[in-house]
Amino acid sequence: MANTEKCVHLEEFLKCEVDIIQRHLARHKWFNEIPGEAEGIADFITKYGWLMRELYCGYACPDRAICDLEDKVTIH
Repeated sequence: MANTEKCVHLEEFLKCEVDIIQRHLARHKWFNEIPGEAEGIADFITKYGWLMRELYCGYACPDRAICDLEDKVTIH
């Protein structure tokens, strides 16, 4: 595997993450009784950020076969 020091697909990953948050934030806030937008986003990322990264890095990233960054970074 390549020795990766930083993600070269970070912008793509963040676009995916923002899209997912936008699609699910209203329901997440309602289910968790969170009134504010910023608080809802922070809670969503705290609870599901690790999963979004794992799914992107492990299944969607075009360099997933040669990147070892996923093994170096722990979010949860």
